[in-house]
Amino acid sequence: MINKKTLKSILSFTEQQNPAPSFIVIYILTWVVWHNQLFSYFIDAQGGFLMKVTTSVASLEKNQYFVVFLLTCLILVGRLIVDYFSFKSRELLNLADDDFVNARDDQKFAQNTDIANVMATLTKTQQQLADSKAREKKVSAEKNEAIKKLLSLQHELDEAKADIDILNKITIN
Repeated sequence: MINKKTLKSILSFTEQQNPAPSFIVIYILTWVVWHNQLFSYFIDAQGGFLMKVTTSVASLEKNQYFVVFLLTCLILVGRLIVDYFSFKSRELLNLADDDFVNARDDQKFAQNTDIANVMATLTKTQQQLADSKAREKKVSAEKNEAIKKLLSLQHELDEAKADIDILNKITIN
């Protein structure tokens, strides 16, 4: 049996191809290729348009519609076989993909542990955030206390300086 990877790659290549032309287009193209001398005789013939057409049609010994029809049918059957095999390959991959089913079952259990891990991490992060906010409030309060002490010391220093200036003025006078 074909390996699943190989089957998938062949199937993806087949599905990426442009759609094949219809029966009529295949027939017309096959007829033109089969009767290519029609065009070469038309171009090589001497005379007017009607004379060229007459010469090119006379160059065809037999129109061979049946041979062209059989070639067209052969090409169309080939196209239908390729479409059928790509359909069956896709069906086989969809129905009998045991690896995919097993991977999905394993994924369910992995997903449950992943959710538990995410919830544990979230709880831990929330606790760290609460601790961080408490430390921030404590640091902010300590900073405000230090600023108050600094301002009171600055105020006392200013008063002492003013007292010294007053004493210096008195002693000078």
